[in-house]
Amino acid sequence: MSTPPSLRGSTTSLPLPSPSPLARNSTDDLQELKDIEQEERQDEARIDPLAGVPELVTFVAEYELDRYDGLKLVADSVAQQRQVASRALISHPVNLAVFVAVLAAAVSQLYKTPADLPLVLTTFGGLSMVGLVAVRYLTGRYIFLAESINWEWLGDDTLLITKFGDQVIGALVLAWVSAEGKRRRKGGRGSIRAWTVKLKYRGKGVGTALLEEAAKLTGERGGECIEFAEDHARRIPP
Repeated sequence: MSTPPSLRGSTTSLPLPSPSPLARNSTDDLQELKDIEQEERQDEARIDPLAGVPELVTFVAEYELDRYDGLKLVADSVAQQRQVASRALISHPVNLAVFVAVLAAAVSQLYKTPADLPLVLTTFGGLSMVGLVAVRYLTGRYIFLAESINWEWLGDDTLLITKFGDQVIGALVLAWVSAEGKRRRKGGRGSIRAWTVKLKYRGKGVGTALLEEAAKLTGERGGECIEFAEDHARRIPP
């Protein structure tokens, strides 16, 4: 009771301090800048959705580096055919049936008691190796064909390539032959000696664009028609 009223503690709570107007304005400005940047990015995407994607072009290779990359792609494509042919031979139903029959004959001749099991398994491994060696021998010519693709093989033929940015992803070798099948520099018939696209770009229309460009070029040079050569680089060797 002796304490003056002015010095007594207040029982009422004070209101919370309001945020500074400067801090509130700074936050609003930052959010507004973010919104503007996002709108600008969306506008750029709507204007050019392919911005930054390398250019895809098909043309006649004139420079040595382009011609080298095109020939290398053709050679690699021929070498890859060995793997395709090997898988086809191994998985062919007739070949599988013959292999199983040979294994069954070996089992019937060798397995008499459980003690013969190691001999049977060793024979299985040996027969499998013989089969793989046979497949390797039958498909070995692809490597020789790939190694034969060089400047001499190309000669005066036209090399069309497709570039995705700086990378050559497709190639087509177009020769000119007469009605009698003799080689010539232009005119006559367009003969496709090689036609390939990198594996990861196949099925996307790159090969079709190469064929269309070859047909267009054949027409511009007075060619009668366009066809695949009997010895084109992707054929199955006899």
